[in-house]
Amino acid sequence: MWVMLDSNTLILTAGIILLASTVKGLTGFGFALTSLPLLSIFLEPQIAVPMITICSVFLDGYTLYEARQDVRYREIVPLVVSGIVGMTFGTYVLVSLDSRIIKLVIGVVTVLFTIASIKGLRWEIKNTSQASIPVGLLSGLLGGSISISGPPIVLFFNNQNVEKKTFRANLIAYFFCLYVATVPAYFYGDLITWGLIRSSLYLVPALFMGASIGIWLSHKVDETLFKRIALLLILVTGLMAILTAIGLV
Repeated sequence: MWVMLDSNTLILTAGIILLASTVKGLTGFGFALTSLPLLSIFLEPQIAVPMITICSVFLDGYTLYEARQDVRYREIVPLVVSGIVGMTFGTYVLVSLDSRIIKLVIGVVTVLFTIASIKGLRWEIKNTSQASIPVGLLSGLLGGSISISGPPIVLFFNNQNVEKKTFRANLIAYFFCLYVATVPAYFYGDLITWGLIRSSLYLVPALFMGASIGIWLSHKVDETLFKRIALLLILVTGLMAILTAIGLV
């Protein structure tokens, strides 16, 4: 399968990637949450999800270099290992399920995560190491199937009151490891092709530009207000994905 996007689709996709990478640069998460619901409106999930994975390798590698000194690797190892296991099953789901079902899941997961974030939902977790395993498995399953691995991890770190710099750095390191491990699985499942890689490379300038803007904004704009705007945007795009899946858009 040789997938190569036409120029108009690439331009539209680049705009979405620019927006999503800006959110990622500011908050440390939200790239797939912002981009996937929009991309899934005009791209099949079997194209959009691997494309986001390729872009995420570049994006997280770029931002990880900047945040590398704040990463607590001992804390993320259990998450990464269990996440990779979950990702394997998620890849099978992506290959096997109908695209409308995947779009519906994308929308529902996006909306639920956004509502939880807005409400500041928290659970008391006493044994962090044991809790890391199911959290990582769920994150990997979501990441492999719909490229949205963030919700369980973000809620988990937020729940544990992880300090801001470490929170962001651990997220980036986790996502980078998970996406790097996902690429071979997608190649094996014929989801990543050379044509898709070529299309994704055209998006790299928009990717780095957005990340740089997001990092700059994090020092200039009130972060609480910007996160609220980002969450509202994510909520709207999640609802759009649901409407698309059920044929109302």
